[in-house]
Amino acid sequence: MSIHSNGRQLRNMAEIVLSCFVLGPNCALSVDICEKNEISHNHYVSINNLTIDHLKTLIWNKIKNWRNMENVKDYNELVLWKVEVPQEKLNNSLTIPEIEQLGGREMKTISKFRKFFPEGCVPPDETIHIIVRPVTTGKRKLEGADEKSEGQESKKMKLLATANKIMEGIMKLSDNFEVYSDPKNFLSLPFPYPGEVKPVDRFAINDDGFFTFMGRKKFSDVLSEIITLKSDTGYMEMFIYGTVGYGKSHILTAIACFLLRSGKRVVYLPDCRKLAVNPIKYVKSALFLTYVNDNAKINEINAFKSFDQIIEFCYSRVEKLYFIVDQMNALDEYNDTGINTDSKQKIKGDIDQMCWSHFYIKSSSANNHAVFHLKQKQTNEKKITLYGGFDKEEMEEWWKKHNSVLPTMNEKQKNQVEDITGSIPLFLNILLESGHKNFEEALGYLNNQLISKIKKPMTNFSDNIKEGRKEFHVGLMSLFLAKGYPPSGYGDSDFDHRFFYIKDDDECHYVCGMARDCMANYLYEKKRMEIFIDTKWISCIEHFKNNPSVKGFFIEKACIASIFKNGIMANRVNFKPNDMEFFYDEKEIKFSSNEGKCILYLPRRWNQEAIDGLLISKSKNKLNVAPIQITFDMSSHSDSEGIFFSSIWPNLKSNLSGFEDELEIIFIWITSESATDVKVDMKSKKIRNKTFEINPEYTQVVMGFGDVNRDINQYLS
Repeated sequence: MSIHSNGRQLRNMAEIVLSCFVLGPNCALSVDICEKNEISHNHYVSINNLTIDHLKTLIWNKIKNWRNMENVKDYNELVLWKVEVPQEKLNNSLTIPEIEQLGGREMKTISKFRKFFPEGCVPPDETIHIIVRPVTTGKRKLEGADEKSEGQESKKMKLLATANKIMEGIMKLSDNFEVYSDPKNFLSLPFPYPGEVKPVDRFAINDDGFFTFMGRKKFSDVLSEIITLKSDTGYMEMFIYGTVGYGKSHILTAIACFLLRSGKRVVYLPDCRKLAVNPIKYVKSALFLTYVNDNAKINEINAFKSFDQIIEFCYSRVEKLYFIVDQMNALDEYNDTGINTDSKQKIKGDIDQMCWSHFYIKSSSANNHAVFHLKQKQTNEKKITLYGGFDKEEMEEWWKKHNSVLPTMNEKQKNQVEDITGSIPLFLNILLESGHKNFEEALGYLNNQLISKIKKPMTNFSDNIKEGRKEFHVGLMSLFLAKGYPPSGYGDSDFDHRFFYIKDDDECHYVCGMARDCMANYLYEKKRMEIFIDTKWISCIEHFKNNPSVKGFFIEKACIASIFKNGIMANRVNFKPNDMEFFYDEKEIKFSSNEGKCILYLPRRWNQEAIDGLLISKSKNKLNVAPIQITFDMSSHSDSEGIFFSSIWPNLKSNLSGFEDELEIIFIWITSESATDVKVDMKSKKIRNKTFEINPEYTQVVMGFGDVNRDINQYLS
């Protein structure tokens, strides 16, 4: 009840009786709130005008002389929290996060009392309605308080609050597995790891902790295998192996959510690379979600100081846990993660012990070490492989979802994107990131990003093949490029499993068109032209009839390789190359004046606009220069002749001093149909009385693909 400063009771009935619990003294008391309340001598405040500042005064008048309150100067050092909780759930060392966990709302000093206890409100009996938390000043602390302990407790409560929020989100998800397998569904899922270090390089997690999961057909396949795991008389472990960017991690994360939604206890460890930095903290964080509804277990987990304690805790569990451990390849001996080999082996052993006697789902991205584990026969585990990217239906749904934020594309352009990315989710996301509204600019950005991710690691792998296996490697890679069948005797170390795979020991595959193109260019620059005139390569043309870009890539390589091997006749000049050289810049082109010498120069840049090749030969006192452009449709192609003579020719011409009178230029077009040779006169223009050459005299020669290699026409028809 309200108390006069002189101790006399106010003679009116209490409107509300509040039960308060005071931290520090660890005592409870009742405070009556009346129609009129005496705050100080002869100063009355009605209940409707009462503020929290007034309420603190009423409480202070009752507790200021209590023992253990001597360090509290006045009512201003009281902080009030509105709660509804049984007293047995309270203790003297409650921290702010713990109070918040109990549903506590801080009662700000200037707030009205009626904000928290509106008219007609009847606080429940046998319940604490207000927690009174005295604050300390300077270096003074409440008896028993420990700053370090409170900091640790605060972290625990923050982690637990995050875990609770995640679980609340999970319990709102569908418990129908078909929802997660339907590519028409783009689901917002809570990321099921409450720790601070999340794999944001692989997941777009928003500020609320959710990520978008597109339904994948493989979800139901992987889930059904996990559900059939069985203790004692069946498999308890599973190894999931996936090529780069398939979406394996997203599928596993969605499965973790589904299993938690189904009432399973799941320990989800999304990134072994981060786990290796601080294994104890990382696993403890995961276990907070596993046991979010068991306070006793949470307290036990929070007290762990060593990984041995975690192992013992997991081993003692009768209920089977589902451990989902992703990115296991981070613990491979040859994976450069900044963690030494001994530590990796120790961590790997600790994880294996922790998962002993429980269901253990481990996952690894494709690499040459992981495939060794995949191929082992006696590992006492199920194995699942996830190769490639979206299937046709999934790809269609992806386009529907994202068309509005992408450049306008026709079907051929979409086919081009699907080929270069392999319909791999990770690579398709690059297109979303580009922000370009023009297709050519967006495609250029996509190409550059993919080249940076693929070219260097792929070529480094090929360069480091053992000398005795290099020829076998080249032959095997030619089969990958043409999607042929692997020869007998191939080994796991003969090709790069990040970008190539052999499915069911049958057909050779590349993960995406960019991997194919990078390897083709690598072999091309190694002058392995025999690959590109082989019918296995040329026959691939018919597989890409609806994709002009890829079809053009195969034809261009076949034409250049045929010219290098067999030569070419143009304007009665027989070009038979003795060698080939690659150039970034035309200044690198150095030709020989030796009689009969012919060099085929090839640009290193994939998007060289002017020419696809350049022949220079010396014969019969003539220097023959022949730029080459290869295209399906000459009429719709850019003005390669104009570009060549305006950009490349001026620099090239400066190297030809002494040959001006012997020079013959032939611009060769290789296209669908041949045409009559055309003599083009020299053109020039005058500017300020100076004459500038636009182009020298030259002959335009147009020949068909069949004139270069008859097999090309066979597979084009």
